[in-house]
Amino acid sequence: MNAPNPSRLVSIAALAIAALALSVPQAAVAQTADGAKWPTRIVKIRVGFPPGGTTDVLARVIGQKLQDSLGVPVVIENRAGAVGSLDASILAKASPDDHVFMMVPPGIQAINQFLYQSVGYDPEKDFVTVGLVAQCPNVLAVHPALPFTTFQGLVTYAKANPTKLNYSISGVGASGHLLTELVKSKTGISMQYVPYKGNGPALMALVGGEVQVNTDCNPQLLQYVKSGKVRALAVSSDKRWDELPDVPTFAELGYPDLTMQVWYALITQAKTPKEVVAKMNRELNAVLKQPEVAAHLREMNLSTLQTDPAYAAAFVTRERDRWKEIVRISGARLE
Repeated sequence: MNAPNPSRLVSIAALAIAALALSVPQAAVAQTADGAKWPTRIVKIRVGFPPGGTTDVLARVIGQKLQDSLGVPVVIENRAGAVGSLDASILAKASPDDHVFMMVPPGIQAINQFLYQSVGYDPEKDFVTVGLVAQCPNVLAVHPALPFTTFQGLVTYAKANPTKLNYSISGVGASGHLLTELVKSKTGISMQYVPYKGNGPALMALVGGEVQVNTDCNPQLLQYVKSGKVRALAVSSDKRWDELPDVPTFAELGYPDLTMQVWYALITQAKTPKEVVAKMNRELNAVLKQPEVAAHLREMNLSTLQTDPAYAAAFVTRERDRWKEIVRISGARLE
């Protein structure tokens, strides 16, 4: 009997090892890139809105600090369209990439799917929430030239002048738009919305007198309230906002159903390894605990949130159920 050829045995062993490596599940391979080894290259944070808006600025503040802690460049990429749905649909359909994330307001995960016939993604199946980042209340504000100073004054005036009030929105289906439609539904008043490209232009339309009403969570709002260029009538938080202590909540005014916060979250593709999600969550929470970050966010009228992925997922599910009902009441629908 001939002895085995040593070189042939080596070749067979090499083939066996290669086959075994190919058979290892992707998740198991990814585990070698978690913890101390992840990230291994540039991290991207996508924003489905133009530069300069709240979501974009928040992504840049957080991204800079994450760059310092992760030790790799963190790049912000903007692709606006369909109230953020365009970029979200691209992310959902992209090849799995555990170095790509997205900063989102409520619309991406809890609103747009009920507004549009199709958004091109399934927020429950295509994404996982890494963590909640920040929140702020919507503020209903009016131009100071209007002949009233209270929310009830707005209701009385709007009923007496059903064609005289227009309100600006940052986009059809944005939280400020839906909240104002809900205000109309609860009070029986009539106002016509005027869409603008972002919450900055929508606020400036109010300041300039192009419209009479605006409801939004805007970093620039306070300076215009304090200078008297706009008048705040109500806030949507569950208690009075520290930044506007003299402005009543909707609940105080008799409309508890109008209590809500605008929140922001960091999400990623659902196929991202759990170990990577967990590490990014830890890094995110560490950034949000930094005093300078909390101070910067306060300047933007935002309060920080630190959550784990499980809590964030449950929170988003509750918000999705709530916004579904708000969209139904508002009657808003987009093709």
